[in-house]
Amino acid sequence: MPLGGFIVCLFVSIICFLFGFMIWKKKELSLIAGYDEKTFKGDKKKLAFAVGLLLYGIGLLTLLLPLGLEFIGSIIGTLYGIIVVFSIVVCVGYIKYISK
Repeated sequence: MPLGGFIVCLFVSIICFLFGFMIWKKKELSLIAGYDEKTFKGDKKKLAFAVGLLLYGIGLLTLLLPLGLEFIGSIIGTLYGIIVVFSIVVCVGYIKYISK
């Protein structure tokens, strides 16, 4: 297993966990791109939960990515990308739903 790839994935997953914690638990909604306190009319707790959970999930998947690539193969990289993009689309749809 290449050490450089593992270190990069570890660093990215730590950042995802940190931002997920700050948004979900500390309610630092200003860290969310495009968030505006004045225009968002939905439930801020649900928003923080959804984005924080998404970041925790992406952080976990990123942490496991080098192991999957090493033991299963390159198909894991494609699957990782599909899962991350699908999760983001679902999260954006949920945010649109709760902001009405």
